[in-house]
Amino acid sequence: MLDLTKLTKLNENHEWLVDNPDYSELYERIGFENMEDYLIVYSFIHNLKEVTNELIDNNIEFSHQSCHLSDESYLLINIKQ
Repeated sequence: MLDLTKLTKLNENHEWLVDNPDYSELYERIGFENMEDYLIVYSFIHNLKEVTNELIDNNIEFSHQSCHLSDESYLLINIKQ
């Protein structure tokens, strides 16, 4: 499991996927399981570049997605890795 205290940029710039209905409903429809295990980082309210750099520097897997509601994007990070 990720230790958010060691990942300062991610710790300061994330939301829980399960707490975001527009996104959690999207992933429920496609059969996504254990949404409480995922963080979401929005490009429009978080520092996406700094978070991405920190994730890459620490060899943490993430996915970059296009937002279905706007022209923005977001990252999904599984905290169980």
